[in-house]
Amino acid sequence: MLNRAFLSLFLTLNLFANENLANKLIVAYPLFLEKYEDNFIYFKDGSKLQFSTNNKNSSYEEILKDSSLENQMSIKYKKIEENQNYTPQKNEDAGRFRNEEFFKKIYGKDRKEVEKNLVKIKWLPNLNNQTLFVTKINGINEKLQQISSELERLPKEFHKYILKSDGVYNFRTISGTNRLSTHSFAIAIDLNKEYSNYWLWGKKKSDIEYKNQIPLEIVKIFEKYGFIWGGRWYHYDTMHFEYRPELLLD
Repeated sequence: MLNRAFLSLFLTLNLFANENLANKLIVAYPLFLEKYEDNFIYFKDGSKLQFSTNNKNSSYEEILKDSSLENQMSIKYKKIEENQNYTPQKNEDAGRFRNEEFFKKIYGKDRKEVEKNLVKIKWLPNLNNQTLFVTKINGINEKLQQISSELERLPKEFHKYILKSDGVYNFRTISGTNRLSTHSFAIAIDLNKEYSNYWLWGKKKSDIEYKNQIPLEIVKIFEKYGFIWGGRWYHYDTMHFEYRPELLLD
């Protein structure tokens, strides 16, 4: 009897936790998501995606290859204002778990659909005036333009990190995988590669040594507009920012 009661309590708490995570998705994408019910996220067009696939016992690599929406929401992103000096623990990669079908539903199922919604923005028009192609879905083009304006107002010593963006739109898979990069959906931007660090560059041992050159003042501006930073990942990519507002909600 006690075991049954414990199991019932565990299932109730798990359902409550999933509902809380699912509701964050709905708040973050109000133009597309309708409700969470019976372990499904419902889109406004009537379609649905399963939220949890009960794959918690799978390995990190297995989840990375085939993430559920629950996995996508499972790791808390540490905002700069919460902890400026935070170093991610092993495999703590808030945002690297992505349910690809979710992003295809919102931004386009293939190159043609994505490109229908691309618009041009001027990145740092007073400093560099670089043209970038960005999706207009969820107002991401407008958000990046606002970020650009705020970055231009930073002191001169910050400029070298933000000039010469390595780009936004590039329909491609992540190197060494068959998973689409978020650049495929034109929702991610890479800053100046010259002043960036990436976990695979110079990796010589099993444990990854964290490195970063990007000033946190820059990161704070991106987070303000719903972008997470790859520098908050154990498998860090410090030039990388992507629009993931669901992970920035308290």
